Amino acid sequence: MAVFGATISYVLMMLSHIKLRLSRPELVRPYKTPGGIVTSSIALVLASIAVVAGFLVDPKVWFMAAGIYVAFIAYFLIFSRHNLVNGTPEEEFENIRKAEAEL
Repeated sequence: MAVFGATISYVLMMLSHIKLRLSRPELVRPYKTPGGIVTSSIALVLASIAVVAGFLVDPKVWFMAAGIYVAFIAYFLIFSRHNLVNGTPEEEFENIRKAEAEL
């Protein structure tokens, strides 16, 4: 199950990296990926192959792990996303600073 989670996570990270590079190319980044989108695309293909290879080795375990992940995603979509903290820590600190300044 850990391998399934790691490979799915890696696929999602590569997809996110490629999407962010294409949709927000002007965004300032403290770290530049060597090779940019090309390197991420190669990593995406390799991670996808790893997902398929893991499924071919033991499909039962992969289906069980996928079921657990689907349950977690459903929990997030139904309940958890409506109970998230509204602000970031920086915003909370700024609100506290403003409230203290008013005193």
